Amino acid sequence: MQKRTIINRVYKAVAQTKATSKMYHDTDWSGLNGLVADITKAVPETSELSLISAEYEGVLGECGHRKVYRYILTDTENDITIDVQIIASFCGTMADPMGAYDLTMLLN
Repeated sequence: MQKRTIINRVYKAVAQTKATSKMYHDTDWSGLNGLVADITKAVPETSELSLISAEYEGVLGECGHRKVYRYILTDTENDITIDVQIIASFCGTMADPMGAYDLTMLLN
């Protein structure tokens, strides 16, 4: 399987579950966990998704704050590596900016 095929499968699977098309109001990151599960289901069994880093960007509590998760997806059978970036952008109220978030996913 080629790299572009794997990327297309992941985007298609995520589009079906609409994981990046809604706001999340949880405190246990179930939205992120669901998105990671969608990615894992869409890739070949010979692939592995590994978390590289998870960092906050911006000043905690200010508008524009987000958390960026960086993963690496490796398919050892086909010698393919895909960078996966998931961004949780906080979009709650002025009083509680971290009370809600939405997700964006980029594959490269």
